[in-house]
Amino acid sequence: MALVLTRRLQPLRGLIDLAPVVNVVLLLLCFFLLSTSFVLQPGIKVDPPRSAFGLGTPASRLIVAVTLAPQQFDASGAPLKRDAVLYFNDQIVTLDGLRAALDQLPSSRISPSLVLKADKDAPLDLVTGIMDVAFAHRLSVEIATQPQPGLTAP
Repeated sequence: MALVLTRRLQPLRGLIDLAPVVNVVLLLLCFFLLSTSFVLQPGIKVDPPRSAFGLGTPASRLIVAVTLAPQQFDASGAPLKRDAVLYFNDQIVTLDGLRAALDQLPSSRISPSLVLKADKDAPLDLVTGIMDVAFAHRLSVEIATQPQPGLTAP
C-alpha cells in the first residue's frame, strides 16, 4: 500500500500585506532609539581651537561654553569690541553666577570634571577665571578642542 501525499494548500499569489512589515520596522526603530546613548551638548555655537592631540568634546554633565557676542558696529561703520559671553546649562552667567551655580549643585551629583568649550578667540583671563572657579570646587577641567584636518596624533 503506497502512501500518496497531495498538496492542498496553494502559495499565495497576491499582494503582500505591508502593515506587519511596517510594524516590525517601527518597533525596531523604537528599540534602537531607546537603547542608544545620547551625549547631550549645549546648543551654544562655539568654535574651539584646533589641536593635533584633541579628542573632541568629552562627555560631562557640567559644560561651560564661552563665546563672543555678535559683531556690532558703531555709527561710522567701524566694528566694536566683541565681549565674551559665558553660558552654564544654556543660561548666560557671569563668573560669580557660575560660582553660585556650582555651589548649589549637590555634592553627590557633581561629576568630577567640568568641560570648558571656549571660542578660540575667547579672552585667556576669562578662561583662567573659569578654571579657578572649577578648581575651587574640586573639579578637574577638560578643554574641548577640535581636530586639525589632515593631522593625526602619533
